[in-house]
Amino acid sequence: MLVAMLLASLLPQGTFVQRDVVVKGISHKYQVWIPEGYDPSTRWPAVLFLHGAGERGSDNEKQIAVGLGPALRKGTISVPAVIIFPQCPEEGYWAGPEREIAMEALRDAERHYSIDAKRISMTGMSMGGTGTWILAAENPKRFSAIAPICGWVSGPPPFRVVHDQPGWLTGAGNRFAEVAKRIGKMPVWIFHGGKDNVVSPEESRQMIAHIGENGAYTEFPEANHNSWDPTYSGTTVMQWLVRQRRK
Repeated sequence: MLVAMLLASLLPQGTFVQRDVVVKGISHKYQVWIPEGYDPSTRWPAVLFLHGAGERGSDNEKQIAVGLGPALRKGTISVPAVIIFPQCPEEGYWAGPEREIAMEALRDAERHYSIDAKRISMTGMSMGGTGTWILAAENPKRFSAIAPICGWVSGPPPFRVVHDQPGWLTGAGNRFAEVAKRIGKMPVWIFHGGKDNVVSPEESRQMIAHIGENGAYTEFPEANHNSWDPTYSGTTVMQWLVRQRRK
């Protein structure tokens, strides 16, 4: 027990750690937030975070510079969970094949950190909000809960490109209904700005209408597209996510 405690004290805590994964022969870097008090002798909740279009690239820094990353780094919020921050390549989209990078980063984190498989949740903003909807719909038994922020489902320009989205979505008669059906009874908390002129809040309003009693919706009346800062720093969504457990 003493040895285990000593080893735990030597692990990085309350900081980001850089890792990388290989997808289809290409290496992709990602970041992992290790919470204060992290002890590998117990299983920890995990959260997969998907950034927006402005944070795409390969520097492995931009995805932790907007939204959830700064809130963690500044100590604005404290989240008792391992948090995974993959980065989507330039010109890619989380709605497209690049979503496999996110899933592989999650699998890699599970192999290297002590994560409770029944307490893995996901959140994302803008393009990442869309990726959150799609990955949850494709992996309903993988996630315990999701919190999409200002994401779209019907596809506002310039993202209405067929090859950037899965066929089950582009071929659906009603995309909102299809996503809701695939997600099933997974707990969902949606956020959007009431004055968003990039992604209409109607996208989130339609989703909550189709999800029904399994979901909650918070709209910030005066917020434009940046509804992620009031979400992560002004609500209890992160604490809510880590409390959820997949049945």
